[in-house]
Amino acid sequence: MTLAKGTDTVLAWRKSTFSGANDDCVETAPTATAVAVRDSKDLAVGNFAVPNHSWARLTEALKR
Repeated sequence: MTLAKGTDTVLAWRKSTFSGANDDCVETAPTATAVAVRDSKDLAVGNFAVPNHSWARLTEALKR
């Protein structure tokens, strides 16, 4: 799933609290139907989105 170009300017991007002061991390932003993901060190690459239900499964699996 891909978000439209320019969409990232209206999204509320956030970095993990585990990333600390380091700018080399992945950022996420929730939308109504998905979670957008982008590389914070190379914003020109763009972003992609994962459907909410898939993102929930992924994060639950990572907690184990």
